[in-house]
Amino acid sequence: MIEAAPVLVRQHFGCTVFDRATSRYYPFDREATALLLRLVDRPIEALMAESPDDAEALWAFFTRFHRLGFFTIDGFFGGEILDNEVPDDHLAGPLAVHLEIVAACNLTCRHCFAGELPRKERQLNLDELDRLFGEMAAMGTFRLGLTGGEPTLRRDLFEIVDRATAHGLHPCLTTNGQTITEEMAREFGRRELVWLNVSLDGATSATNDAIRGPGTFDRVLSRLEILARHTRFTLAFTILRTNLDEIRACAELAERVGASSAVFRPLYPVGVARHHLELMPDFAGYAGAIEELSEYGREGSAAVRGIDPFGPIAREASQSVIHNDHGCGAGNLVCSISLSGDVNPCSFLGPEHAAANLREASFAEIWHHSQGFRAIRSLPGGTPETFSGGCRARALVFNGSINAPDPWIIERSRWRADRDEVGCGSVLAPMDIVQISRDGPR
Repeated sequence: MIEAAPVLVRQHFGCTVFDRATSRYYPFDREATALLLRLVDRPIEALMAESPDDAEALWAFFTRFHRLGFFTIDGFFGGEILDNEVPDDHLAGPLAVHLEIVAACNLTCRHCFAGELPRKERQLNLDELDRLFGEMAAMGTFRLGLTGGEPTLRRDLFEIVDRATAHGLHPCLTTNGQTITEEMAREFGRRELVWLNVSLDGATSATNDAIRGPGTFDRVLSRLEILARHTRFTLAFTILRTNLDEIRACAELAERVGASSAVFRPLYPVGVARHHLELMPDFAGYAGAIEELSEYGREGSAAVRGIDPFGPIAREASQSVIHNDHGCGAGNLVCSISLSGDVNPCSFLGPEHAAANLREASFAEIWHHSQGFRAIRSLPGGTPETFSGGCRARALVFNGSINAPDPWIIERSRWRADRDEVGCGSVLAPMDIVQISRDGPR
């Protein structure tokens, strides 16, 4: 085994390999999976000697993934082979789980996806969470998003993180940054696998504080100085109608304060934001913001070396398809778990769409067999009248059903047509997160 060895997870289309060094998944078809499995017992030189006609292609495959650390110095696949259940028509486990660990917050943001807080629920305890983390690892689900509310308000936060990393999970925590102390920053710094997202909603106090409350911008900047002394962190921005003209300045701010990356996602009409739909950008505004970020990346800033190829920039032609239905990531690539253990295909869909509770069924049972997950994977699509990609939360709020069209899909078609009419090329692909990274694409 090599240091930070990748993990091969068998899938119905072949496999996914989780790269522990970058916390990313790489999908492989059946032919490539068979090659990886052969390289467990035989080195690349032996396979090339056995198949001289394919030697050039084999070497090209090997060298590409050798750079990522998939292979040992003597030419073997150096990863772990997970002995997991392989479903016929969906992933062995979600690529990421978003776990709510507290249902309270010290802020009252105007766009909070968690809804009205606090909520009184019987939270999953450490032992229950530990069982969940073990199941996730056995299913090949290694990315864990810790959310709230404000996660730092949970007293056993670092015990939760340690339980997760003990199972090989890669936790990412999203915080508003207001409660960060020197000791807390040291604790984050001691935990190498933790990604820390700090939220802001503008490049100025006027723009940010209108959403998050007076004084929050300056307090975050002061906490970032503390974090920078002890650990790496990311700035996470929500793209709003109110900050469209500051998108480039947001990226520049991330660079200035020493963030390892800046993450941008559009506002979704969920939680408290359903009462403030005026904050949502239209698709043209969102598209313009993303193109501005792309241009900023192309300019070669010292802090900006690339745009995430799994984000919405220049990825449509090369995007791997690893689920067969017309759905989005909900129930196909990701899922969410509430404070009390309700498992939902997506945290944006609301509690009425929860499939089951972890106190009543195992996580694997819910993912593979629950009616809620089976139903969302089997919803019809592919016609103008049905959901055919985008966001089901937008479909639900604006068109009345999670199986209705996402209005942004129609807006995107019009936007592209308008650009084609004036001779502008488009780099915008499926709607998702864009990340600008100091260390290159993640």
